[in-house]
Amino acid sequence: MRQAELVIVVLEGFHAVKHALRFTPALVRRITVTSVSSALALCDALAPDVRELLLALAVEGPVEHPTGVQGEADRPLEDRSILRQRSAPLVLLDDPRHPGNAGAAIRVAAAAGASGVALLGTLDPWHPAVLRGAAGLHFALPVLSCSLMEVAGPVFALDADGEPFPSLPDDAVLVVGSERAGLSVDTLARADRVVALPMRAGVSSLNLATAVSAALYAWRLAGLRTPGADAGTARLG
Repeated sequence: MRQAELVIVVLEGFHAVKHALRFTPALVRRITVTSVSSALALCDALAPDVRELLLALAVEGPVEHPTGVQGEADRPLEDRSILRQRSAPLVLLDDPRHPGNAGAAIRVAAAAGASGVALLGTLDPWHPAVLRGAAGLHFALPVLSCSLMEVAGPVFALDADGEPFPSLPDDAVLVVGSERAGLSVDTLARADRVVALPMRAGVSSLNLATAVSAALYAWRLAGLRTPGADAGTARLG
């Protein structure tokens, strides 16, 4: 793990605060709410497990977010070990351009139990818009930038012209291309297999986060058919 300096990130909205409190409570520095009673009502309805943590840190003040909740937290230390070794797939986004799409992919990866999300290219994975799109789930798994040379393990690249989608091994690197350009030449050359999700005739592509979701849940659901596998459920929203 490494990080050059301590970085404070803004948690926009109740869901971002909730996830930071749930996964890394020690990193949350402060929480501002327009109304303590309203914030606690949100906890009671959506996340009773973080109620006492939020109550201990909440201070009333002006908040721009519609939920009336915002916060600040220390950015977690980078865990770069997942680039070399892991027990669940690593999602590798190949030069994503839209911060919201990258954030949505991180949210899906956290829900499906991926080992982490790494970004190739110039987009900062901790940009406020990416954090907003992920609803704060950066605090649930490692999220970082990397180079292609740093990644080890079997690389499965998603592409419409690939072979039929296989069963992903637990240590797979699942690469998804950018919204317009797709996979880079270097990434395709690095891939051990180029694979395609099955789609109805006439449909040529999927949204970035949707493609990540389909691939990861194919892996997760295959694992849940194994005796003793974890079978959690999720609330929508």
